Amino acid sequence: MSTVDLTDSRQTEVLVVAWVMTGIALLTVCVKLFARVKIVQVVGWDDFFIVLSMILSIIASAFVHYGVTLGFGRRTAVVAAEYGMERLFKTGKFQMLGYPFNIAAFSFPNIAIAILVCQLLHPDPRRNLFLYGMTILQVVFAIITIILAFAQCQPTRKLWEKTIPGTCWNPNILNYFSYWFCAYTTLTDFVLAVIPITAFWKLQMPRGTKIGLCVLMSATLLSAIVTVVKGTYLHLFTDTEDPMYNPVPLVLWGLVEQNIVIMAACVPTMRPFFNRAWKRGTSSNKSGSATRDPFASASMGRSRTGHGKVSSKTDLAMDDLEGHDDAASRESQQGIVRTFEVSMDWKEHPDGEAGNARHNVVPRAILESER
Repeated sequence: MSTVDLTDSRQTEVLVVAWVMTGIALLTVCVKLFARVKIVQVVGWDDFFIVLSMILSIIASAFVHYGVTLGFGRRTAVVAAEYGMERLFKTGKFQMLGYPFNIAAFSFPNIAIAILVCQLLHPDPRRNLFLYGMTILQVVFAIITIILAFAQCQPTRKLWEKTIPGTCWNPNILNYFSYWFCAYTTLTDFVLAVIPITAFWKLQMPRGTKIGLCVLMSATLLSAIVTVVKGTYLHLFTDTEDPMYNPVPLVLWGLVEQNIVIMAACVPTMRPFFNRAWKRGTSSNKSGSATRDPFASASMGRSRTGHGKVSSKTDLAMDDLEGHDDAASRESQQGIVRTFEVSMDWKEHPDGEAGNARHNVVPRAILESER
């Protein structure tokens, strides 16, 4: 039989992870909102779901913090000896009360990501329905998981106060559904990364720009990895051997997951902020030179000037075109916008001879907006 060090404590670790991760996520959300409100001047439903998720994440971290002040992160036997069984019951109660906020905090951001992806890519009703349906179903599974967690014992108080009369289901019922929910969440994160990456990679644009776009939209792959890691600790949720200490890894990865997915949802729309910072930071360069974020526009190259002009209400990023190099133009013609493809005819006059040419115009607007 292995010996247990009763002096073990992971309370500091829990608090550091909780508030460092939450703080970084909050900073990310603030940058995103600044970019959307002050620069792009467009606020959508994806912003609403991000703000909602951030609020839920802060509440979940606050519950964890209060649980730590009660003794979570220390050995159960030590806490019981110092404060009595009532302290254990109270700690367990607040762990359960914080559980729904954690699940909701990492479920709603995927709706925001789905909204953004559907806005960026060429309109496709079937794809949009698939993405929205997939993310909404994730929220439904989250609700079912919460219901199972609180309904597994009758009365509910028996969840944290094991000594009172009552009955509880086999803990494997919740464990198995939690594994399923974890797997589905991982699949959703993967799909939300792969679909835009696949679409952007097919566009005709500089390879560096293409890689930059794919990196921006692949942030959800990181949250998928974190979800898989957290899944290996799901069985600790119903641990009864040392419930104050053993579930610490699950709580830690839960805190990381809820904030990573929020950050992943913010990253693609933060580029206006960094683009403006880039311009200001390099404004002291040679006068008259065009200062441009390397990923400021996506196009297959400069088009030859002809007798036609293409314009669109989607605010295409035209800063790479000749004749659009002034600061005011660049300031107003950028944006994360929907991609599309059009064809046009115009006359060219090479060597003084008129002729007809037909060209395909490749989507050139992908990235940030400063209006």
